[in-house]
Amino acid sequence: MMKKMATILTVVCLAAGMSLGDVWQDLAKYKYGEGNAADEAQKLLQKTPVAQHGAIQDSLIAIVSAKDATQDGKACACRMLQQIGTEKCIPAVAGLLNDETLSHYARLVLERMGSPKADGAMRAALDNAPDKVKIGIIGSLGERRDLNAVNPIAKLVVHSDPAVASAAISALGRIGGDPAAGCLSKLKPVESLKPVHMTALLDCARSLKGPGAVALYDLVLAGKTAHRIGALSGMLGVDEKKAVSLMIGFVKGDDALMSGGVLTLVCGERSEYLTKAMAEAIGALPDEKKTALITALGARGDKAALGSVAKCLASTNDRVRDAAVKAVGKMGDKEAVTLLLGTGGGATEALAGMTGSDVNDTLINALKDNKLKAPAIRALVARGCAAAVPSLFKLLNDSDAEVRKAAWNGLGSLAADNDIVPMAKAAFAIKDAAEMSGAVAAVRKVCVQARDRAKCFDVIASYYGSTTDAAKSAIIDLASVVGSASALDIVKKAMGSGNKELHDSAVRSLAAWGNESAAGELLKLAKAAPQEVERILALRGYIRIASMDNDRLNSDQRGEMCKKAAELATRVEEKKLIIGALHKARNAAALTIVNRYLDDPALRDEAEQFAAVIVEHLRKEGPVAEVKEVANKLLTSKNESIVERAKKTLADMGK
Repeated sequence: MMKKMATILTVVCLAAGMSLGDVWQDLAKYKYGEGNAADEAQKLLQKTPVAQHGAIQDSLIAIVSAKDATQDGKACACRMLQQIGTEKCIPAVAGLLNDETLSHYARLVLERMGSPKADGAMRAALDNAPDKVKIGIIGSLGERRDLNAVNPIAKLVVHSDPAVASAAISALGRIGGDPAAGCLSKLKPVESLKPVHMTALLDCARSLKGPGAVALYDLVLAGKTAHRIGALSGMLGVDEKKAVSLMIGFVKGDDALMSGGVLTLVCGERSEYLTKAMAEAIGALPDEKKTALITALGARGDKAALGSVAKCLASTNDRVRDAAVKAVGKMGDKEAVTLLLGTGGGATEALAGMTGSDVNDTLINALKDNKLKAPAIRALVARGCAAAVPSLFKLLNDSDAEVRKAAWNGLGSLAADNDIVPMAKAAFAIKDAAEMSGAVAAVRKVCVQARDRAKCFDVIASYYGSTTDAAKSAIIDLASVVGSASALDIVKKAMGSGNKELHDSAVRSLAAWGNESAAGELLKLAKAAPQEVERILALRGYIRIASMDNDRLNSDQRGEMCKKAAELATRVEEKKLIIGALHKARNAAALTIVNRYLDDPALRDEAEQFAAVIVEHLRKEGPVAEVKEVANKLLTSKNESIVERAKKTLADMGK
């Protein structure tokens, strides 16, 4: 049995060896678009254990070295050598470096290796390489940061071909070090290569420290290009004081490009010295530049600038003051809260955006300061700080009417369901009509936002019998939003009160009712109200309920409501509203109404739009005769789209 297995394995191995030879032979003859030798070779490489890659590398070297192998085959072989190539393949791959087509593939193999021999091979090929190929080899040596390549590349920075010279300059910058710096600092390139030279100086400077780096940055700063911003950024890391001094000079100067660039650095560069120096420079700047620098320091968010920026909170220049407010909000903590509150209402937005953990506590504590109460309330509301509610309740008895007003506004935004009882009690106890109106408005706002509106409304409604007419009107108005049974009872009570003001409020409330529970009352009013304006308001409210987006009314109910409304509507305005409501019905009743409206020139356009929809909807279930009648009317429409839809409906019914 063991002998049999050994024989099978031998046969398999021989078969695999034959397959291996076939793959590489095919790859040597490979041309793109012809056959799948490249795919097969890659698959074989992926399946082969790493320990056996040596044999595959030998086959690939043979392809790369073969005179009769195709260029496509050699290119594929190089791509595979990128994955497994060792120093053994360097001589063969180096032989392709001067080939204009294959040099790229060869360089990628050598770039991947960590061997100095790979660098040496590219350096050796540089002198005799065609200019087009030189560019790529120079780039690869630059990527490899090959210090030994500095001298041969330095000879090419003045090459007659600008592309070769540009590649050489860039490569020296990437290689870096003192020798490259020496060459670049002495170079006086032609005008077209100056931008490349500036970039190379910056790249090279980053590889140096101390005076060597500063010298290169100075060369860049002596130019007039945007590269100067990069030089200042780099110089901050090697000579911070000199860099900051230059930056302040640019901010004060008239060079808009550099001034803007420096402000960008101020926003992002991390340096406490930079922060303090820039903050100290604020006072010496004109207002426009002062505003820009304050904004940049705000974006920086470094508290070290807080003192200098805070001084500008009292500026008489609106832009400077606004910039200071925003900046203090970004860089401050509880100390900044007090500073901002003292500036008035303009600080609310800045306070709202502050992220410190103690900001809310500081604002709540500020409610004890008579000068800061109102702005602190505004800030707490802007921050949505519900923890301030107990403190706001205390301020409802403040001696200052403006503070009481602010406290009610704050409660209207921050209080919740469980606060409605004490709020309502306090609001309806107020004697001053104007102040009560504001307080009731706050109570109403909490009720509207409450999870259980009906429960909150019942608390408020308990004061209806004992409060002022103005407050009663507010309660009646709130009833339409709540829409509960008790809310409807309040409105009915107002309707029969004999008080015209309350009666009118009740009619408006019913017309704006939020659900179908008021439909019956609205229909009664639409039929029998003594005043036309009331009948119109009621009818419109009734139609609006028929068209509401909810699941509590089905299509038949909506159709019946539209039918009743159509019997009462005499004006074009209400009839158009009925057409809009019909879209929620789409039944036989709706079809009858729109059929009639199609005969009215004032309604024809709106009626056609719905008619086209409903005949499509009812073409199968009918009523057949009326559907066909409406569809035939649509054939006379001036709207071609509607005519085509009507034709299709009739055709479908004919089938």
